[in-house]
Amino acid sequence: MFRNLFTVALMVWTGPVLAHDHNRADLSKWFEKLHDRKGDLCCDGSESMHLSEVDWEINGNRYRVRVPTTSGGFQRAMAGAPNVETEWVHVPDDAVIAEPNRANVTLVWPLYGPMGVSVRCFVPGTMT
Repeated sequence: MFRNLFTVALMVWTGPVLAHDHNRADLSKWFEKLHDRKGDLCCDGSESMHLSEVDWEINGNRYRVRVPTTSGGFQRAMAGAPNVETEWVHVPDDAVIAEPNRANVTLVWPLYGPMGVSVRCFVPGTMT
């Protein structure tokens, strides 16, 4: 519980902000063209979250990410609210973006539906 609260606080602090940075207008076109391995567009970046290093991991060639449990939690986290409940979610192989990360931060596009949370798109960052 404490780790989840700490993680969300860290996520909020490091940036569950809009993915396209208004100081980096050169990335807007890049975000608009991002698509998963099935060819589906990820959106313009406004629905993505920046993840800190403690909110994603790789085991072999499989990724998993920690994201808010509900769409309401996602909206609260994006607005900067603390204490949002999170869960680990496996990233499907076809959701991984297969091009270099020009934003230099890990990005995830969570998708909320009747079966819970899944990942629409994921751009890995670097783990240091």
